[in-house]
Amino acid sequence: MKKIIISAVVLMISSCTTPNKIYYSKNVKKSIHNLEQMQSWLHEDFAHGAIEREVANNYMVVIINTKCSLYKKIKEKHTDCTD
Repeated sequence: MKKIIISAVVLMISSCTTPNKIYYSKNVKKSIHNLEQMQSWLHEDFAHGAIEREVANNYMVVIINTKCSLYKKIKEKHTDCTD
């Protein structure tokens, strides 16, 4: 699990081609925003051939599951989440 989180952070840092806001906060909504930003970078990197489909899919699973966990914590429904 640590490997996935570290990889996700490395991906987030190395893909900083767009000047968008990233927050360092205990606020869950800002953490969700950061994950959505990382998800956007992941789409861009895949579209430009910077990462392979399998790798992109693995990262996407982690991002979506983490977002859903955070939405669950604040008791908010989201279209990506099934329960």
